[in-house]
Amino acid sequence: MLSGRSLRQSLGAIADGFVTSPAFRWTWSAPDSGKIQNKLLEVRPADAHSVADMMQGQYLMAQRLVDTGGTSPFAVDYGTKEWSDELHSFSWLRHFTAAMDDGSKRFAGTLTMDWVARYGRFSKKVWDNETTALRVLNWLKHFDSLVYGFNDSRRAVVERSLVEQVQSLRVRINFEADPARRLLMRLALLGAGLACQKTQAELNVLVERTLLSLTRQIDKDGMHKSRNGEQQFLLLMEMIPLRHAISPVAPDLAKRFGQTLDRMHRSLALLMHTTGEIAYFNGARSVPHELLLAVQSRAAGGLEFSDAEIDAGYASLVGKDSKLIVDSGCDLGEDFTAHLSAGAGSFEYSFRNDLIVTNCGVGPSSLGEDAELFRLPASHSTLEIEYQGAFPLRLDKLLKQHMLDNRNNQATCDVGDMRVDVQNMGYSTLAGVKHTRSMNVLTKEGDVLIGQDILSCDLTHKNAPDQFLFRFHLGPGVKAQMNDASNQIELVLRSGATWAFIWEGAEAMVEGSARYSAHKGLESIQQIVLTGSVHAELEVVWTFMPRLV
Repeated sequence: MLSGRSLRQSLGAIADGFVTSPAFRWTWSAPDSGKIQNKLLEVRPADAHSVADMMQGQYLMAQRLVDTGGTSPFAVDYGTKEWSDELHSFSWLRHFTAAMDDGSKRFAGTLTMDWVARYGRFSKKVWDNETTALRVLNWLKHFDSLVYGFNDSRRAVVERSLVEQVQSLRVRINFEADPARRLLMRLALLGAGLACQKTQAELNVLVERTLLSLTRQIDKDGMHKSRNGEQQFLLLMEMIPLRHAISPVAPDLAKRFGQTLDRMHRSLALLMHTTGEIAYFNGARSVPHELLLAVQSRAAGGLEFSDAEIDAGYASLVGKDSKLIVDSGCDLGEDFTAHLSAGAGSFEYSFRNDLIVTNCGVGPSSLGEDAELFRLPASHSTLEIEYQGAFPLRLDKLLKQHMLDNRNNQATCDVGDMRVDVQNMGYSTLAGVKHTRSMNVLTKEGDVLIGQDILSCDLTHKNAPDQFLFRFHLGPGVKAQMNDASNQIELVLRSGATWAFIWEGAEAMVEGSARYSAHKGLESIQQIVLTGSVHAELEVVWTFMPRLV
């Protein structure tokens, strides 16, 4: 039997297929004008060197460089899905605002007309709702670059394409099952209304609908209910220009919009490490540092945190030079679980410019169905269970039940003790295992991180495990070496600083692991694994500590 979310997805897909069919698309023609009266603000930096590279046939999209050999980038099919999505979203258009010579400026129009010739009418390949919404917003921000040097007839061709894309979003928005995509479509429709100077009454309706979507999708503290830091960043990046555009035309509504935006900035900051990176939880991928800074620099209020914070199932402790971020594994509604991971009890830990403990991130699309493996507990710095014989649980069932048993889970913080406590019930139904994790940051001892893991196991459960494994995936560049003489693991961080890992109650191993980075793809890293036999009650303690120089 289909769940509510799956049923909505199926029905929405059927309805979307109907309204995008040739028999229905003729109704997309709209009286709207494509005349751009107001440009939207761009918060991302522009780079003239990127324009020069594109003119040489080199296109860097989604941190992947593709050399087309002079062929149109819209004619190639050897980029990754992420590369193709960014290409067709026109996020690169901003770089042409930094172009200095006339030829470089006109190249944006050359690319635009090539795209319109190939995909200016509806194409399932590149008119995906998310890509279309981003493309509309990018065209609205940089329409002058888009049509630089065009005569009226060529400009009219681009304007007609823009109108049809906006109408596509308007027709399809109610059939989009993914909430974040639906919100992005709503932002694009609002942006089009502001840029094309709709009437005051029409603008008020667009803003009110957007505010309603935000109320449904942003929790009281400001976190998008997907609990995905990258998604939070992407929404903020598109909302900031709209905040500036709404203010002159609807000040009261702009105030409400801005209050939501300020809370979202703060929630995003909770998921940022001392290194400036976004934590790898629940589908989040790496975000270029310069873009993250550009977005957070627009926060209206201060982003200072107390030493201990709780938000949307995450807990953070801020040490003197460190930050600990912990995931409770909860969900914030069935509609927002599509990209959640079975990472209850997992954590990441950073110190100054080093990421010491991390998770493995999202599986790249190139892995196909195997990308789902990155959502399992083994890809997170948390508990995993093992069996001497065949693993008795289907991986899809493990993922689903693990998340279901933690759906209402919450971490707790004690600011006085600088401690986070979290329960992981992910294996309770599946294998009769309950996991409690406590972590302390000792600021007076140089931000030492101490952890305690307690397992309670029902050994009569039919799927009671034979072994436990606590995985600690180490940050990129961290080198771990077992020191048998001192019974500890020596760590050399990327910065060259040295730390040590000590433990009790288990055996320790250093193994290989992998972490997905948009910059480097699948990157080899190391992991520390604490393992032992399962008993009815057991306790494992461990410590990450800096070496005093």
